Amino acid sequence: MSRARTPILIDLSDRALASAAARRLRTLGFPAAARADDAPDAPPLPRHPSLVVADPHTAVDLWNDDVGLGRGVDVVGATALEDPAHVVAHVLRRAPELPAAPHPRAEDAASPTELVAAIEPFVADGDGPGQLGSRWVVLVVRAFEMARIAQRYGPAVADRLADHLLRCVDDDLPGVHPVGFTPSRDLVVVLDRQRVGRVSRRLEGLGVMLARRRYGSDVAGEPQADALSLTPLLGYASLRRGARAALAGALAGADASATRLDLEPTKAPDVLTDVQVRALLGEPDPPEAPAGPASTTLAAAVVHVVGEATRRVRDDVGRTLAWTRRPGVRLAWQAVGTFAVGTVVPYLAYVAFDRAGLDLTNLTYPLVVAALVVTTVAIVAESMLAVQEDPLAGVPEPETWPRVSAVIAAYLPNESATIESTIAAFRRLDYPGELQVVLAYNTPQDLPVEDALRAIAAADPRVELLRVEGSTSKAQNVNAALQVVTGEVVGLFDADHHPGQGGFQRAVRWIGAGYDVVQGHCVVRNGDASGLASVVAVEFESIYAVSHPGRARLHGFGIFGGSNGFWRTDVLRAVRMRPRMLTEDIDASMRALESGARLASDPRLTSYELATTTVPQLTAQRLRWAQGWLQVSVAHLRTLLASPRLTLRQKLGATYLLGWREVYPWISLQVLPILVFAITHGVGGSKSWFISLFVLTSLATTLVGPLQTLMAYVLGEPSVRAHRSWFWRYLLWAMVYTEFKSALTRIAHVKELTRERVWRVTPRDVRVVPSAAVGPLPVPAKAA
Repeated sequence: MSRARTPILIDLSDRALASAAARRLRTLGFPAAARADDAPDAPPLPRHPSLVVADPHTAVDLWNDDVGLGRGVDVVGATALEDPAHVVAHVLRRAPELPAAPHPRAEDAASPTELVAAIEPFVADGDGPGQLGSRWVVLVVRAFEMARIAQRYGPAVADRLADHLLRCVDDDLPGVHPVGFTPSRDLVVVLDRQRVGRVSRRLEGLGVMLARRRYGSDVAGEPQADALSLTPLLGYASLRRGARAALAGALAGADASATRLDLEPTKAPDVLTDVQVRALLGEPDPPEAPAGPASTTLAAAVVHVVGEATRRVRDDVGRTLAWTRRPGVRLAWQAVGTFAVGTVVPYLAYVAFDRAGLDLTNLTYPLVVAALVVTTVAIVAESMLAVQEDPLAGVPEPETWPRVSAVIAAYLPNESATIESTIAAFRRLDYPGELQVVLAYNTPQDLPVEDALRAIAAADPRVELLRVEGSTSKAQNVNAALQVVTGEVVGLFDADHHPGQGGFQRAVRWIGAGYDVVQGHCVVRNGDASGLASVVAVEFESIYAVSHPGRARLHGFGIFGGSNGFWRTDVLRAVRMRPRMLTEDIDASMRALESGARLASDPRLTSYELATTTVPQLTAQRLRWAQGWLQVSVAHLRTLLASPRLTLRQKLGATYLLGWREVYPWISLQVLPILVFAITHGVGGSKSWFISLFVLTSLATTLVGPLQTLMAYVLGEPSVRAHRSWFWRYLLWAMVYTEFKSALTRIAHVKELTRERVWRVTPRDVRVVPSAAVGPLPVPAKAA
C-alpha cells in the first residue's frame, strides 16, 4: 500500500508554490491542501493533518487553532524549495509510512497527457544531486487477453479485472504508487526502486504470480463464471529520462512482451525517437517546420554528400572482407583458435615454467586424471541407475481420464512435407479421454499446405490451428498456444515427432503421482537415411534410454528436452518458454526446478522423430544446443545453488549438469599438451607415475564408449535395436564423435562471448518415413 488517506497541509511562505504543490499531490491521490489557497477548486484546510510541509518562516505559526495540529504530527522542514516537484518529493519520502489511499479505477481511464502529468512529480526526487528520477521506475502492466475478455464478457467485467490486477500488484510489491489506467486498461504505476530492490527479478516474480492466479466469479460477477487465466505483459522504464519518455518506454516494453508472452518483464529500449514516443502516447504529429535559410540547406547538403561517400567506402571495405564473415570460415577460425588456446598455450606455459625450474605437469596431470575419473564414474553410475523396473508399476490409472492437449510447434516452410503425417499420427492416438491437438505455427507467407490443414481441422474438431503472426521462434509458438489450450496436461512436440501409443496415459499417471513435468524417450525413425543418421539414432538411445533416466535418479530431477515432454498445464503457464534462449527447453526446466517443480524422465514414453542426415546440419544444431546450455548455466547455476528448495543432492546434480559440462571439454583437452610435454621432456625418474596414470586413464576413458553403446542396445527401443550395424558404427566413431561435440562446446563459448547468437532451422529429411503409430484414422464423433 502506498499513498496517504489522511490529510496533508502545505504551509509555505510562497503561496503560489504551496498551491501548485497541493494540486500536484491531489493528482497523485493525496488529500492535500495549501494555506491561503484561493483557487475556486481549493479544498478546505484539514483540521487534523498527518503531514505538514513547512518552511522556517511558517513553522513558528503551525500550532494554532485553525488547523488543530497536535502532538505526534510529522512536520517536514523544507528549505530552498523552488519548484512544486521538490515539495512533492518531500511527501513521497514519507508516503510508504502513511496509510493507503483509494486506488484509481479502470473505468476512469486517463489520457496519456494526464498520466504524464501524474508521473511528473516523481521526477524531482532522485538518489542524489544530478540523479533526478533515478529512484523511480514507471511500470505498465497489461493483460494480453483483456480485449478478448471485454468482447466476450463486456466492458464492465474487463474494468473489474483491471481493478483486480491493480490490487494484486499493490499487494505483491512494496513501494507502489498507482498512477492510473490507459483507455485500453493498461495499468500504470510508479515503483520505488529503493524498496523494490532488483527490479527485473522482482517483476519476473510478479508476472509469475499474476499468471498463476485464476480470476473467476469475483471478477465476472457470476457465481458459475469460468475461471480466467491471464498472461501479464510487463514493461518498465526509469524516470531518469523524464515522465513522458518513461511512460512511452514502459508502453514499448509491454508491446515487446506481447510478442513473446513469456512473462519476462521488458525494459524500455535505450533509445526512442520523438516519432516513436508520439506514436506510443497517441500524440499527433507536429506541423512541418518551414524550410530554413539557404545557408542551412547548403550545409545539410554537404553533410549528406560526405555521409554518402563515407557509407560507400564502408560498404566497399565490407564487401572486400565479406568472405571472412561467412559462417563456415568463421567457424573454422573459431575451431582453430579454441584448439590453440586449449593445447598450444598450456604447452608453451609448461615449457616456460620448466625453464624456470618448475614442472607444472606434476600438478596439472593429476588434476586432469581426476577430472577424467569423475566423468567416467558419473557415466557408469548413470548407466547402472538406468536399469530399473517400470516406476509406474504401482501407480493406478485414474477413474476418469482428464482432458489433455498436444501442442505441435512448427515453422511451416520447413515442415510442409511432414506436418500432415504428424497430425495424422496424433489423430490415431487412442487416448480414452478428450484430446485436443493444437498446431501452433508461424510462416512468413501463405503456403498451399495451409489449405490441407484447414480441411483436416474442419473434419476433426479435436484439431485446432493457430497461426502465430509475428512469431520467429518455437518458444513464441508454444506461449501463444497456451491461450487456447484446454487440457489439464499438455504435451509439447516438434513438428516431426510422431507420438507412440499410450504416451498421454503414462504422462497423466506421472502427473497424478505428483510430478509436474515428465520427459519421454525420443526415438529416431530415419536412421537408415544416412550413416550419420544411424549414429545419431544410437546416440539418442544412449541419451533418452540411458543417460536421462539414470541421471534423473542420480541427481533427483530430470530435464525437459524440448519435445515429447508433458507438463502440468498450470505449471507451464507460470514458466513459459523464453525466445531469447537458444535452448528454451533447458531454460524452462531449470526455472521449473527453481520454483519447486518435480521433473521425471520416462524411457517407456516414446515418440518418433527425424534425425539430421548431414554433417553441416548436425554441426549447426549441436552448436546451438551447446551455446544454449552455456546460456542456461550462466543464468541459473548460481540461483540453483542458492535455492532453499533444492536438496544437497539436487545442487550437486545441478553443478555437474550445468557447471561441469562447460569446463570438462577444456580439461579433457589438456591430456594432449601434457602428453607432448612429457614426450619432449622425458617421463623417467621422478615421473615414473606418469606411465601408470596415463595407462589407467586411457583404459577407463576407452571403456566408457563401449559401455554406453552396450547399455543403449540393452535398454534401447526395439525399432533401433533391430539394426545392430548402427551400434557397431556408433562404437567405431564414438571417440571421434565425442571430441567433435566437445570441440563444438568450446566454440560455443567463443560465440557466446562475442554475442554471436544465431538460430538456424534444422532442415527435415523429406523422404516418406513410416510412423510407429499405424492404422486407419478414427472418425471423430462430431464429424461422423
